[in-house]
Amino acid sequence: MTPAKQKRLLKRFGPCPPGYTHQDLTQFLDLLYGMYSHHFTGEELRQIIVSDPFDLTEPPRSLKLVELAEWLEAILL
Repeated sequence: MTPAKQKRLLKRFGPCPPGYTHQDLTQFLDLLYGMYSHHFTGEELRQIIVSDPFDLTEPPRSLKLVELAEWLEAILL
């Protein structure tokens, strides 16, 4: 991931969610990859919409699964 992309993602989705450690986010990202990567094609993955698990508002914001994974990767770099 380029530094510019990392900066854009962090600006758009924010920094590390409060109360979560680097280890927590690493495990969550591993869980995401494990749940989806072996069952869907790349094109299908780009179409999946999920609720932001760190957004406590009602209703939580929606984002694409790949955006969630990229955001977590940007935080972890």
